[in-house]
Amino acid sequence: MAMTQPAFLSRTLTGRQQRAGMAFAVPAALLFAIILAYPIFESFRTSLFSIDLLTGDASYVGLDNYAALGSDRNLLSTIGNTLLWTVVSLAGQLVLGLIAALLIDTNWRGMRWIRQLLLIPYVVPVIATALVWQWMLDGHYGIISTNLQSWGVLPAGATPLGLEGTALFTVILVNIWRGFPFAMLVYWARMQSIDKGQYEAARVDGAGAWREFVHITLPNLKSATIALLALRGIWTLMYFELVWLLSRGGPAGSSEVLSTYIYKVVMGEFRIGYAAAIASAVGLFLAAVGVAGWLVVRTRGRRSK
Repeated sequence: MAMTQPAFLSRTLTGRQQRAGMAFAVPAALLFAIILAYPIFESFRTSLFSIDLLTGDASYVGLDNYAALGSDRNLLSTIGNTLLWTVVSLAGQLVLGLIAALLIDTNWRGMRWIRQLLLIPYVVPVIATALVWQWMLDGHYGIISTNLQSWGVLPAGATPLGLEGTALFTVILVNIWRGFPFAMLVYWARMQSIDKGQYEAARVDGAGAWREFVHITLPNLKSATIALLALRGIWTLMYFELVWLLSRGGPAGSSEVLSTYIYKVVMGEFRIGYAAAIASAVGLFLAAVGVAGWLVVRTRGRRSK
């Protein structure tokens, strides 16, 4: 006859396991907090000063740098560009990633090679990606620009990266192309855990492929979508390399985003305190959005119980 552990002993072991887990996690959490907290504190402290890079002198200005944010017209237009860049890039990456995930979730012949090809945009270094796209978009010999010129879409010798009306959207399209494989992998991984019995029951009830997608696949991908919105949203909002390598925020600031604007304020205007104020304000905004999202999810969870 098998012997079972008393309930109090089981609870004790569980408590010990929890304490052991906390003991292992606390040092890593403290180290992470220190590494994360120090730059945040230093950025906020710097935003309270006006710093002269030549002499190294720092004069305390209080909240003057923050007060200047509202009157900076270039910053206001940059915020608009950043919101457009983030929202359209996220939407494109998630939609294209979902379509690609549905494609690679099939058992077609040669699908293994298709999966590898679809991963190429994400695994290629960003500098190589930018160079290739610059070559294809060159106004004199680029395969994309010359074709657009021959069709009458672009003037002779023009490139989409050199026109104010198309520069930002061109960079967004390149960003969607580069980032959709990440969403594809997340969606595909989540699809593998969906209970196949749900699809079998739907087929018995006469549901077609579209109804299966709407009523089974999409609801099961909700958690993956929320995770992607959080992760890719933060990464995209402050993404610097691709925008800088492709357009440097030009022409005339038409493709300027917050990351490139902060870089220009520091390296071009040497206004370190003002750049720190911009970064701190963005950080506070992201923290507020995160807290609001957490409260919404928590409230819905309580209502559903």
